[in-house]
Amino acid sequence: MSTTTDRPKSRSRRPVLTDKQRAERREQERSLVTDAVAELQSSEGWQRWLETRSRFHRYSFSNQILIACQRETATNVAGFRKWLELGYTVKRGEHGIKIWAPCPPNKKQIEEAAERGDQSPRTFFRLVSVFAQDQIEELPPPAVPAPISIPIANVEGDSLAEHLPTLVRFGQTIGSRVDFERIDRNGAHGYYTPNDKKIVVSQDLSPNQQVKTLIHELAHALVRCDKQSDDPILTYAQEELVVESIALSVSGVLGIDTSSYSIPYLAAWDRSADLSIVEQAAKLVNRLANRLEDVLV
Repeated sequence: MSTTTDRPKSRSRRPVLTDKQRAERREQERSLVTDAVAELQSSEGWQRWLETRSRFHRYSFSNQILIACQRETATNVAGFRKWLELGYTVKRGEHGIKIWAPCPPNKKQIEEAAERGDQSPRTFFRLVSVFAQDQIEELPPPAVPAPISIPIANVEGDSLAEHLPTLVRFGQTIGSRVDFERIDRNGAHGYYTPNDKKIVVSQDLSPNQQVKTLIHELAHALVRCDKQSDDPILTYAQEELVVESIALSVSGVLGIDTSSYSIPYLAAWDRSADLSIVEQAAKLVNRLANRLEDVLV
């Protein structure tokens, strides 16, 4: 096991890059982002992003797809120094995951701009390296490594029952009524009728399953009542993809084990689909999932 004494005590200064080297680095960064978006065109890539999103829902959409593309096993990420604070060190030979980090102007830059009568410099973003939980190891005593495991809730359990009233109230805020009834619709767990804005969830499900089902039906309602100008126009199959993607991702955020679920992605899009439309759909999933997560976590 490595210790902090294995590391150099001082950092060497960053080398000054030539114009050519800067251009090459910018091209590498663009390629990384482009490749990450392109992964969404496959069923596997879409599913990988959803699983990553459920663990990093507070991250930007861009950083979610970057993490999914570079290290699908990531459940926690942090910079080298942050891991040290948490009682871990990055294993030797590990390569960082590149994500975007904000770089706000420092106090001196703000003061100089004010003296010139200019606006305060803007925050810019640059790619930085972080490391996942499977790239680290515990520091030896006296360090006390912080717990980093994620609790898992069984979909047949009742540990998430407290979220049901919250979701019902959320439905009311978007104009939808929620009822729990016995359903006789070929095994359906729930349904949404847009004409009367009514959501029905089977009363025979476990509380955790009711939570997941209600999230799915609320997602249907959100697709219709929370439209924005840049949202894609969805076919029936595409809406089902978006809605179930929201349900799986939000359920994952709550801790429901969704590993046994898969998304019928290719029923809606395939490799010939326009990448911009697929990206728009992914951003729609992220935005509507955020609305639900804001009231749940």
